[in-house]
Amino acid sequence: LQVFLGALAFSFFAKGFSGSYMKSMSSQIERRFEISSSIVGIIDGSFEIGNLMVMVLVSYLGPRVHRPKVIAVGCLIMSLGAFLSVMPQFLMGRYNYERITVTVDNSSTSVSACSPASSVGHPVTDATERPNAMKNFGCEKTTNSYLWLFVLMGNLLRGIGEAPVMPLGFSYIDDFSKEENSAFYIGLVRSSGMFGPTLGFLLGSFCASLWVDIGVVDIDAISINPKDTRWVGAWWLGLLICGAVNFIASLPFWFLPYSLTKEGENEKLKINNLPVQGDHYSWKKLVLSTRDSQFDMVDVKTTFLYLSIADFLPALKKLFGNPVFLVYIFLTILQYNSLVGIITYETKFMEQQFNVSVAKAIFLIGVILLPITILGMFLGGFLIKKFKLHITEMAKFACITFIVAYLLNLLYFTCSCEVLQVAGLTAPYSGLKHLSSPKNSFMASCNADCDCKLDQWDPVCGDNGITYMTACFAGCKSSTGMGKNMVFHNCSCVEGQEHGLGNSSAALGQCQRESCAKTFPYFLALQTACAFILALGGTPTYMIMFRSVSPDLKSFAVGIETLGGRVLGGLPAPIYFGALIDETCLKWGTKTCGGSGSCRVYDTKAFR
Repeated sequence: LQVFLGALAFSFFAKGFSGSYMKSMSSQIERRFEISSSIVGIIDGSFEIGNLMVMVLVSYLGPRVHRPKVIAVGCLIMSLGAFLSVMPQFLMGRYNYERITVTVDNSSTSVSACSPASSVGHPVTDATERPNAMKNFGCEKTTNSYLWLFVLMGNLLRGIGEAPVMPLGFSYIDDFSKEENSAFYIGLVRSSGMFGPTLGFLLGSFCASLWVDIGVVDIDAISINPKDTRWVGAWWLGLLICGAVNFIASLPFWFLPYSLTKEGENEKLKINNLPVQGDHYSWKKLVLSTRDSQFDMVDVKTTFLYLSIADFLPALKKLFGNPVFLVYIFLTILQYNSLVGIITYETKFMEQQFNVSVAKAIFLIGVILLPITILGMFLGGFLIKKFKLHITEMAKFACITFIVAYLLNLLYFTCSCEVLQVAGLTAPYSGLKHLSSPKNSFMASCNADCDCKLDQWDPVCGDNGITYMTACFAGCKSSTGMGKNMVFHNCSCVEGQEHGLGNSSAALGQCQRESCAKTFPYFLALQTACAFILALGGTPTYMIMFRSVSPDLKSFAVGIETLGGRVLGGLPAPIYFGALIDETCLKWGTKTCGGSGSCRVYDTKAFR
């Protein structure tokens, strides 16, 4: 039994680890495959679909199968899913981010972004630096770039593989451990699983800071940094690690027997074992409380195990005839929607609002938010035990925490941050008239003769604090430096009232928004407080369900609650949150062969 407990604890760690890693990589996947946020939501929801496909079957077959071996197969399927998701990285070729075409002078020391339409004869260095034949070959590859379907299928497999781990693992512990130890063991297993999501986010942070084609490309030649919205981290690297961890998790289960001798049957019960009974109550609460962690995306507690078809409908009728349970189900669905939406897009939100790199955002979630949430859940369980709260007191306690969290949420509107000032998009060209055509709102008299391509995004920051979509739109005629350190000079659009002629320059990358960086610590403190208070109320809320249904329906109630939360919360939330976020996009990127890619600039006020 001890070996099984250790193996199950590690498999809980493995599924939490890979689940949180996938969540943290959503914006990297969006940029690598040049897809919209709503498609990222569909990829995210495929995990839930896989889970729901086999959940009821696995729970029903539970007692009739070799449970350790089925869990081993589940871990192998999760491993296979992780490896399948990595495939596109090796099929797509290198990642070419959007860069402008620059004209090289005869001296080759200076390049001009603003090349008049007449200068067709000049040698031109393309951003991708590939001859036409290669470019067309690349285009064929990109037309097949429904390669994100590999990631979707991998996620689906992860959902299928994870389904047996919890119901079969917990029923195996319950069958072969002493009754008074069962809840304690389950609590230990779930607690050890809590380290998975934290380490998953830390790995995500590390991989997001590495360039996607690490080891293949000269990193010094890359002209963007991790804060740039075109930056793609090594998303595939962590998935290889997740696949390996899940594979290792499957190994011990192959060697465990179909059944064990029940704990304590071969030995006399010693009197000093009795104090564990006292802990049973509190542990059970802590075990149950862990469901409300916003990062426990991998919860598959559906136990339609011992209900025959004849009992099913009357039991369902009895549950839904219980008004307290009905209110609880509505609450669960609302919370699932809210929390899943937040987790999926939080890193993107931090990046767009506060100019924080995705790697730093993921790191902060793993190091601050997750541990605080876990602490809140355990503290909630402790308070119930300490003050011996009854069901009405627990309801009041939960109600107060949710109201406080809601009021704190309103403070998010004070963490304001101005929209990025992009010439022709969110700000006028300084002191210059726009050309009349609405299609050419990016064009002004200062760059009218530059022949700039409207669909490019390779931002530069002018001396005047305004970002230009490319150096061409800034009207820059010359440059110094190479790679990340390139600075453009003689930029006619940057020259405003405050600059003398020919004295203006623009540096690569969009302008930093100082006020946003100052607001970020307040936002983080506010979010930490909200997460803690919500987690605090999560435990008593879960206990209300257990106290309000009859004992014979408890496991069925958990199944219905999880099913409702996932089908009406976990599955649709990432999709409609993603679609809403897409609506706030101001400038879409362009794929190598045309068509819109992932979003480059959002209207931060609308996003918030």
